[in-house]
Amino acid sequence: MPLIVVGGSVFQPSAMTKNGTHVLGTSEVWAEVPGWTADTSGFPGSVVVGNGLRCNGSASAATINAALPFSAGTSGSHQARLMLNGTTVLATGGMVTATSGTMTVAATVSLNDGDVITVQAWHNIGFQAFRATIGAGSGTYVRIN
Repeated sequence: MPLIVVGGSVFQPSAMTKNGTHVLGTSEVWAEVPGWTADTSGFPGSVVVGNGLRCNGSASAATINAALPFSAGTSGSHQARLMLNGTTVLATGGMVTATSGTMTVAATVSLNDGDVITVQAWHNIGFQAFRATIGAGSGTYVRIN
């Protein structure tokens, strides 16, 4: 029996991974993490728009996960949060106070086709030379399932 979708879009999981490292900017300011690549091998149809991951289809309970491994020149507090369409905070992860570790954040929310998810990072290391660097590659990601 064929599948027929009327008046809606079929949800498809998507993901993006970090392309190149990123040194965190101004202390105690939330800032968008730039430099992402669509993970089309693991999540076909993934699309990056600016620094965000575009939602493919609508979902009433989509799970979004992000992981940002980092290393710094000194111990400090680090935190990540998920943003919807650049204006709405979906979730803020727990504080990671260390020289290195992984900032993580997750949310289960309703998403519409074309919504864009970005991740922001925050830290409290004032001396620029010691600020954390977010790693690149498949271990640094944002995923919508």
